[in-house]
Amino acid sequence: MLIRKFKIQESIWKDKRIPKEAKYIYSYIYVKGFERIITDINIGEIQQTIKIKNRGLQKNLEILEQYKYLIYQEYANGMYTITLN
Repeated sequence: MLIRKFKIQESIWKDKRIPKEAKYIYSYIYVKGFERIITDINIGEIQQTIKIKNRGLQKNLEILEQYKYLIYQEYANGMYTITLN
């Protein structure tokens, strides 16, 4: 059996421009989409881990997209397609 460790980019943890909540969201997305480029996610999945509303998630995804950590697209209310950079 092959054991893999998730190694999230350390640059995101050192980046002071990104709020802590956005870092947790990025970590969740990174782990869910491990070794995949495109991930589908909905607000309900994230709400089980982080207490957040859809508008708050959009704001955090916009911040992460602005600093080029990911690209997201909302294809339905609360449903997102995310591409990790």
